[in-house]
Amino acid sequence: MFQYKLTDADISEHVELLRARSDLVEPVVHTPVALSYANDDPVIYTAVAGRADVLCAIDKDFYRPTVLGFCKENGIEVMTDVELLHKLR
Repeated sequence: MFQYKLTDADISEHVELLRARSDLVEPVVHTPVALSYANDDPVIYTAVAGRADVLCAIDKDFYRPTVLGFCKENGIEVMTDVELLHKLR
C-alpha cells in the first residue's frame, strides 16, 4: 500500500513542475571533498555546478569541516531541512 494517495496524473504533474523549474547540470568532481564517503562528492559538486545557495542535508558527513569549508568557499550554505524551512519563513 502506498503512503500517499497520488494518481499517475498527480505524479506526472509534479515531475513536469520539477523539470520546468530545474536547471540540469553536469558536475565534474575535481578534488575529493567528502573524504569519508566519496559518493557525497558528486552531490557537493552538483551544488557548485548549479550555483546553489544552499545544500540541504541531514547526513552528518556534509557537516565535516572540509565539506563546510569547501561549500563556504563556493558560496553554499549547508543546512538541515528544518534550518532551511526556518530560513524560508
